[in-house]
Amino acid sequence: MTALTVVTVTYSPGAALAEFLDSLEKATSGPLDVVLADNGSVDGSVDAAAHRPGVRVVPTGGNVGYGRAVNIGVAASSGEFVVIVNPDVVWEPGSLDELLAAAARWPRAGSLGR
Repeated sequence: MTALTVVTVTYSPGAALAEFLDSLEKATSGPLDVVLADNGSVDGSVDAAAHRPGVRVVPTGGNVGYGRAVNIGVAASSGEFVVIVNPDVVWEPGSLDELLAAAARWPRAGSLGR
């Protein structure tokens, strides 16, 4: 099991998805599982992302909406911690390591964010 799963909902996110994934690689030094809960993308960006190490595409069965897709993605997660985020976010280097450090400092926290 990885310590962290990042779940994002995709629906033809275009070039933003590659930028998201590129920045995510620098956001943590630890193992990472990425789940793309895909609502039926047709632009090829999700297919391209599926070939990256640590990235899994979980089809939702169509455009089921954001909330339901998040639930599908979280159900497919393997991490001790789950981060839910939109695919147009650009991560700062070390940002997820900082989030995990905060979780270690406050183990009773129900959620953390910035």
